[in-house]
Amino acid sequence: MKPLLLALAAVIALPALAQSQVRQAQVYRCGPDGRDLRDSPCPGSPATSGGSIRYDEPSAADSRAARERHLADARQAAALAAARRASEAEARHQRALSLGLQPPPAAASAPQVVHIKPPKVAKPARPHRPEAAASAAR
Repeated sequence: MKPLLLALAAVIALPALAQSQVRQAQVYRCGPDGRDLRDSPCPGSPATSGGSIRYDEPSAADSRAARERHLADARQAAALAAARRASEAEARHQRALSLGLQPPPAAASAPQVVHIKPPKVAKPARPHRPEAAASAAR
């Protein structure tokens, strides 16, 4: 039982080890409590020795795979959003039909601008001029 567990643990751990590269960096702690981390010796105290920090850096293949997963997720999210919008539009259409309302006109690619004309104001009548009517009759 124990060798089986060790073999299983090794199989699970191997891909994790293969996916990243372990690197080291020289770090110098400066400041009053050593909270200022630098990659070069502290100014004013050349006797300070630096310590090393180990960190994992993903391999190029892992970075590429993560980028591809991100793009695939973004495409899937866009497709799901478009499907949701289409479903909501269909639901609005069905609801309008069930209420006996006319469905809204198909949306154009750009919103249409409607200009409303102001109401016409009646012009005041011009006073009647008798001499103008007499001269027109001649």
